[in-house]
Amino acid sequence: MGTPEMIEKYNKGPVGLMTIMPSGPPAIGKQLAQWFAFSLVIGVMVAYLTGRTVAGGAEYLTVFRMASTIAFLCYGFGTISESIWWGRKCGSSAKYLIDAPAYGLLTGGSFAGFWPS
Repeated sequence: MGTPEMIEKYNKGPVGLMTIMPSGPPAIGKQLAQWFAFSLVIGVMVAYLTGRTVAGGAEYLTVFRMASTIAFLCYGFGTISESIWWGRKCGSSAKYLIDAPAYGLLTGGSFAGFWPS
């Protein structure tokens, strides 16, 4: 990467990244299963961190606040690294952050509603 030839290639351009996917229509079933697994992993992380920081019998709002914040961070902030390392426009990453509060609030509400008393 640091050789003069490689630096010249980068300076001349063009520079790009490419995603290569298998031919054919998208495998929606597989993608939904992966999203479900991803959401389960986030749920486990939210459960662990909330359980370590909020005592049983805590008020609804206390549990809601902690679980929502953790879920928001998990769902939303992963996209920022794509802007940093893969050249995605910051505005594009910001658009992905629009969904994160909704997922965070839904997750927080679920945890707060079923929190042991």
